[in-house]
Amino acid sequence: MARQNLDDLRRARKAAADTMAAVAARIGALEAAETPDAAALEAEAAAFAAAEAAFAKVDAAVSRAAAVEAAQAAAAQGDGAGAGSGTGAAGAEAVPAVASDPAHRGVAAGFMVQALARTKGDRDKAARLLEAEGHGAISAALSGASEGAGGVTIPRPQAAELIEMLRARVVVRASGARTLPMPAGEMRHAKQMGSAVAAYAAENAAIAPSQPSFDKIDQSFKKLLGMVPIGNSLLRHSGVAMAQLVRDDLLKVMALREDLAFLRGDGSADTPKGLRHWMLPANWSAAPVAATPAAAEAAIRRAVSLVEDADVGMVSPGWIMRASTKNWLASLKDANGNPLFPSIGASAQLMGFPIRTSSQIPDNLGAGGDETEIYFGDFDEAMIGDSMALVVGSSTDASFVDGNGANVSAFQNDLTLMRAISEHDFAPAHDEAFAGFNASGWTL
Repeated sequence: MARQNLDDLRRARKAAADTMAAVAARIGALEAAETPDAAALEAEAAAFAAAEAAFAKVDAAVSRAAAVEAAQAAAAQGDGAGAGSGTGAAGAEAVPAVASDPAHRGVAAGFMVQALARTKGDRDKAARLLEAEGHGAISAALSGASEGAGGVTIPRPQAAELIEMLRARVVVRASGARTLPMPAGEMRHAKQMGSAVAAYAAENAAIAPSQPSFDKIDQSFKKLLGMVPIGNSLLRHSGVAMAQLVRDDLLKVMALREDLAFLRGDGSADTPKGLRHWMLPANWSAAPVAATPAAAEAAIRRAVSLVEDADVGMVSPGWIMRASTKNWLASLKDANGNPLFPSIGASAQLMGFPIRTSSQIPDNLGAGGDETEIYFGDFDEAMIGDSMALVVGSSTDASFVDGNGANVSAFQNDLTLMRAISEHDFAPAHDEAFAGFNASGWTL
C-alpha cells in the first residue's frame, strides 16, 4: 500500500471529523424525540466512540507527518553554506534554503525531476544518483518524498518554490490573486452579500436593527496535468543549466494552462471556473465594442466604473488582455493626433492601472472571427486554493500528441515524458470586483 502524504492524511482527518459530526447529529435527533429509542441511542453512542477514536488516530498521523516534513525541510538546506548544518546556535529554528542567485530558484525541483526521469521514476535510485553527483541536500529531501502510483510528490519546500515562480508567469497570479493553501482538498469561504445599515436617529430613539447577509464560496481540487517531453541525450547531463531547462519547461506548460483556466474556464469536466464565467451578467458586455477611439474609451471607462461603483477595495487593480490588443490601444490617436492612452507606452498602464497580457485570450471570437476579450478588476479579490504540492511521474514508453495533432512515440524518438500533476481551484471573493467586454477588431 502506497504511503499517504501529509495532504492525504489531512483529507482523511477531515473525513473523520465529518463522520463524527454526522453521528453527533443523529444522536441529537434521537435525544430530541418524545420517546427516545434506547437501543438506537446506544448503537449511535458506540458509533460516535468509534468515529472519535478514528479521528484521534488520523490526527496523530497528521502531527507525525507534519513533524517529519519539517525535519526533512531542515535537513534539505544547502550543503555549500559553512558546515552545511543549516542552523546557527543550538535550538535555532531551521528554514529551507533559498537560492542566492535568483536564476537558481526552483532548480532543486528541476534536479529532482531530471533524476526521476533518468531513473524511470524510481525515487530511491534518483536520490542515490543525486547523492553520487554531489547534490546531497537535494538527495536528502527527495529520499523522504512520498511515492505512489501517480508518481513521486516533490517535497513541499521545493514544490513551493516552483509554485511561487508561477506567480510571474500566470497573469492572474501576477496581477495579485491570493494563493491559499488547500491541503484537505476543499475549502469554504464566507462572502458578505448585503452589508449592515447605519442611520441617523433622534435623541433617545430606538436604534433600527440591521443584519448583514452572507453566502458561501466552495473550492475543491481540480487536477492540472502537464506533459513535458525531454530528449534522453539531454537528460544525461546533470548541470544546473539542464535543471533550469527542466524547471522552465514545467513552468511554461503549467502557466499557459492555468492562464486559460483562470480566465476563460467554464467549470465543466472538472476544470476551474474562470473569471469570464464568474462575472455578474451586468458586468460583462458581450456585444462587441467597435474599433474606434470613442467606442474604446467609453468601454474602458465603463468597465472601471462598474468595479469602482461596487465599492471594491481596489487593492490590486489591473487589466488583462492580449498583447495585440494592448498595442492597438497604444496606437489610438485623438483628434489632434496625440496618443489617446499615452500611459500604455510610458508605463504599460491604462487609466492608471497596470496591463498584463496573455496569449490564452483568443482574438478570433464572434461571427466575424475578429473579437477578443478585455478583463478588468481588483485581483486581490481573486482566490486560488492550491494544494502546494507537485507530483511527478515519467515514462519512456508512452506516446503523446504534439502541437500539430500528431501522435509521437517517446520510445521511437528517444524521449522521456515527464508528467507533472498539481491541484488547485479558482474563485473570486466577490463577483462584482471584476468587469469586462468583447471587442471587435482591436488588433494591429
